[in-house]
Amino acid sequence: MVNEYVYCPRLFYLEWVQGEWRDNAETADGRFQHRRVDEETGKMPAPAGVEPGEELHARSLLLSSDAHRLIARIDLVETSGTKATPVDYKRGKAPEYGAAWDPDQVQICVQAFILRDKGWQVDEGIIYYVASKRRITIPITPELEAMTENAIANARRTAAAGVVPPPLRDSPKCPRCSLVGICMPDEVRHLAEAPPAATISEDPESPFEVRRLFPARDDAQPVYVQEQGATVGKTGESLSIRTRDGKQDVRLLDVASLSVFGNVSISTQAVRELASRGIPISYFSYGGWFSAITTGMSHKNVELRRAQYRIAEDEAQSLAMATRFITAKILNQRTLIRRNHQDPPPVVLQEMRRLAHEARRVESAASLLGIEGRAARH
Repeated sequence: MVNEYVYCPRLFYLEWVQGEWRDNAETADGRFQHRRVDEETGKMPAPAGVEPGEELHARSLLLSSDAHRLIARIDLVETSGTKATPVDYKRGKAPEYGAAWDPDQVQICVQAFILRDKGWQVDEGIIYYVASKRRITIPITPELEAMTENAIANARRTAAAGVVPPPLRDSPKCPRCSLVGICMPDEVRHLAEAPPAATISEDPESPFEVRRLFPARDDAQPVYVQEQGATVGKTGESLSIRTRDGKQDVRLLDVASLSVFGNVSISTQAVRELASRGIPISYFSYGGWFSAITTGMSHKNVELRRAQYRIAEDEAQSLAMATRFITAKILNQRTLIRRNHQDPPPVVLQEMRRLAHEARRVESAASLLGIEGRAARH
């Protein structure tokens, strides 16, 4: 997490404070590249118990430091006598010029702090970049120590402040970040900096241009169980759906949500597994009326929940946000008509544009509902 803070304070906050996480191709490949060093092998005795010149190797070593309030799983520790060298594996490429990237240097320094607190002498660390097949030696200098201590202190202050840091501006880091679909850097800056009239502009030449950043595609699909008397259970890594006509298995990896209608039962094992994976279960009546939803504790964004309740109690703020939602909805509906209708009726397009502008000026939620309904009829 200290590495993440140096890389991007907003990413650090989303992951560590709010508990957000999404996989992409790079994070999955990183786990694959780490598969060997993630297996715990070798032992790490106290320095006092090591013979002079004795060499040891320990992989995937979990150590902590009470003095620095840090914990780390070190990929590899190489020792010679009482001298220890942490080795960290990175899936990417090494920089073309200079030493390793700053976040990686700080991470290796954190590992040095922890090993020193265990009594080892640590003068340097090593970062191995898998894509470049290069081992880069990182001296643990006073300058690096100061930078690392400053990063640790700032990360703790950022977490304690309870405010999400602003996104990076036009950073090349964003497109490759696995949380770009949650962070939404350009959209957040766009809404924070653009004049109110520009936030819903249809003008393609608008100066508030948002980069087209694409989060990793999720191939999971919703599952609907409507046959009365069906049962849903768990078998291995799949959901087993049994009906009078037989059994069908659906891989859990392919399930985005589960919706059951009427007299359909779900086993406790299936509920627990879906909840642990953050897959919601929605319960409906036979006729499709919503009854309840079961979700796990996968989302920990407390600040968002608190802000939602605060705004929900403020009629003016609620109306202002609802106005923006409905205005955008009407403009999106108009866009869909233009894109998909064989012969878009000009009268409808003009009326929907007028309704979008009218929605911006409403003074009550009832008026906004009426405008939304008229647009939906068109």
